[in-house]
Order: sequence, then C-alpha cells, then structure tokens
Amino acid sequence: MRVVALHQENMMTIERHLKSEQLVDLIEYIDMMGYGEGVYKTGPAMVSLPTDQFLADEIDFKAYAPISVEVELEENPFDWQAILDIPEAVTETVRFGDEINDAYQKILDFLKEKNLPIPERFFMVFTPIYADYWVDFIFPIKPIEEK
Repeated sequence: MRVVALHQENMMTIERHLKSEQLVDLIEYIDMMGYGEGVYKTGPAMVSLPTDQFLADEIDFKAYAPISVEVELEENPFDWQAILDIPEAVTETVRFGDEINDAYQKILDFLKEKNLPIPERFFMVFTPIYADYWVDFIFPIKPIEEK
C-alpha cells in the first residue's frame, strides 16, 4: 500500500450507467481511440465510481481519457475536463481479474485501520501490459479538485 498524489490535465470524460461487466468494454473503447481521430493520448484510461457500487451489478462510471489537447470528434459522446487533482490517496496495484476484489477490500480495511475517511468514490487507472490490464486503485484521502 502506498500514498500518492495524482494530477492530470486535459481529459475527455464520459459518464455512463453500465453493467459491471461492461467496464472493460469502456476501457477498451477509450484505448482504441487514436491518431486517426486526432486523439493523442498522454496516459492510460481511468474511471471513477462510487465506492459503495464496486461490487454492484450496475455501476455509475465516469471514464477519463488523458489527451494532449481538446479535440472535437464527430458524434462525440465525450465532455472536456481541464483538471483532476488528487493531492493525497492510498493506492494498490494489481492485475485486472480475480485479484481486484481482494485489493479493493484490502484498501478499505487499511483505511478503517488507520482511521482514514472512506471516500464516496475512488479511481481505477488501467494500464495495458501485453494482453492484460494492470489496475491502480486510487482512494483519495484528501478532497479532490475537478474542473
């Protein structure tokens, strides 16, 4: 378990209410956007979701695609967000799959043990490595800034 800060600028965002199994489809959709559409990604895809919905069948996701500059796409379902600043967060990195439920619970247990607040929502950063995704769980422990 590590404590980190996260600051990201210039992101396309999209909010969706999806079945939990559709999360990977959303991440792959973001990862497939590319230079042909004028999208120059500067980092991995990220989602935020309500902490109490992690194990639910349907979840309210907000996905973030860090890009170099704001672009206008035809039939663009995305909004624009200039800044996401998480000044302090607890993080754990795991391979996407069976391990994510254990990592989620491990972070919640750590927060309770240290008497730290459990955030209303947390973030998952998806990094593709070969055929797998690795996920960084980011649980903010200080107020975040979004604009």
